[in-house]
This record gives sequence, C-alpha cells and structure tokens, in this order.
Amino acid sequence: MKEQTLKHILDVGMQLMLEKGYNKLGINEVLDTAEIPKGSFYYYFKSKEDFGLKVIQYYSANTLQFVKQHLEDKSKDPRARLIDFFEGMKPIYQEKAYKEGCLLGNCSLELSDQAESFRNLVSNELNQWQSAIEACITEGQKSGSIKSGETAKDLANFILNSWEGALLRMKASKNPESYNNFVYFLDKYMI
Repeated sequence: MKEQTLKHILDVGMQLMLEKGYNKLGINEVLDTAEIPKGSFYYYFKSKEDFGLKVIQYYSANTLQFVKQHLEDKSKDPRARLIDFFEGMKPIYQEKAYKEGCLLGNCSLELSDQAESFRNLVSNELNQWQSAIEACITEGQKSGSIKSGETAKDLANFILNSWEGALLRMKASKNPESYNNFVYFLDKYMI
C-alpha cells in the first residue's frame, strides 16, 4: 500500500511539474490532485525540494527504462533503433499539444541555478541517458550500421543535446518543426 501511494504521488507530481514547472507548483495542489492529506505528503517527503528531487528521479528512471527498451532491442540494427526511438516519441509530444517537453530539460532550465541538488541530479540523470545512447552507437559502429567518423561518446552527447534543444524549441513554438528537423538530420547526417 505504501509503495502504491508513493507511486501515485510521484505520478501526480510528475504530471504537474511537466505542466506547471516546479516553482509554480504548490504542495496544496499536489495534495488536492493526489487526494491525500498533508501528513501523508510529509511521511514520504521531507520538504518540497525533496519531493521535486524524487519526482525528477522517478521520471528519469521510467524514461531511461523506456529508452533502453528501445535502444537495446536486438531485433533491429542499432541505427534503426535510434531512428525508431526518436520517431516513436513524436506522437507522445503531439498528444500533449507540444506543451510539456522533457522534465529533465525543463528542470535544467528552471532549477539548475536555484539549487545545487537539482543541478547535480539533472546532470547525472542526463548522463545516464547519454550512456544508453552511446552504448547503442558503439554497437552500431562495430556492426557498421552507424558511421565511425566520431567517437560514440561525442555522437551520443551531440544527439542528446540536439534532442533536448529540439524539445525546448518544440515547446516554445507549440509545433513539431524543430523535432522533425532533429530526426531528419539524425537520420541523414549524424548516424
């Protein structure tokens, strides 16, 4: 029961942080949306900052699991895995009317200068995502399905940075143009 309640609060927090950001989100809104008493919130979280950090960790862990599920799919060659993953993400953003983007990217902009704990966490989580992309690229370079002109680490870094940038521009413009541009150049030139 405790794990289900915690998961429920984190799910609610994740959605609210994607919609509103951390600073505009109040504890009472979390309590009302999750339909829990204040005591329950403080049973699981020491403070709003602790809550925000745990929501970021929860989001990143779930997303990383999703990323790895696609990038480690041995039924496809590594190049196809990368393209299919990014192509497959477009409907998710479309469904949200291009409003939410990526929680890690959003929190990087909003919170990295606010508290060292947020900056360190977001940076570490993005590094894990980059490692998953790098592993797929390394495999693709060994098999010849991905170009070997650059190191897998440098390509993974560039791809993650480009993806996060495309999501930020998509969110600002409320259309998929930057995302489509990212996938096009990823497919045609980067890998």
